[in-house]
Amino acid sequence: MNKITVLSVIVASLLLLGCGEEATKEVSASVATEKAVESATTETVAEKATKAVDAVKEVATEVVESTKEVASAVAEKTAEVVTEAKEAVTGVDLKACAACHGADFEKKAMGVSKIVKDMSKEDIITAIKGYKDGSYGGNMKALMKGQVASFDDAKIEAVAGQIAK
Repeated sequence: MNKITVLSVIVASLLLLGCGEEATKEVSASVATEKAVESATTETVAEKATKAVDAVKEVATEVVESTKEVASAVAEKTAEVVTEAKEAVTGVDLKACAACHGADFEKKAMGVSKIVKDMSKEDIITAIKGYKDGSYGGNMKALMKGQVASFDDAKIEAVAGQIAK
């Protein structure tokens, strides 16, 4: 039995036994005090629970933001590692190519070339071989001949495979 039930039984017993009015008031006051304490305790617990929930929300928000930052850093580093791995496979520093053609080969070099990322592997091979032997290209033929002069067939194949869709 909880305290309120016990106190209620005591009050009822006193009333039935015919105790004085003074004793009844005293017991009633005790019951009222007990209810007030219980109410105050309940409010305190509710306030503490609300504060705890707010604290958990704050920590969760911080964790989410931190996770986003870590994921972004991991994605950036992964892109760097992939680029380095591609360069290791081809033996070609594609940063020199990216200077004119864009990091993803999405630009017209010097505003005049084809967009390389839209070319097939075979078209890229044909272009590089043509630049190398001087049979391909317009205004940029001389510049590109110097860029690909040292490429052998294996390197041309590797570069085209790396760049092509």
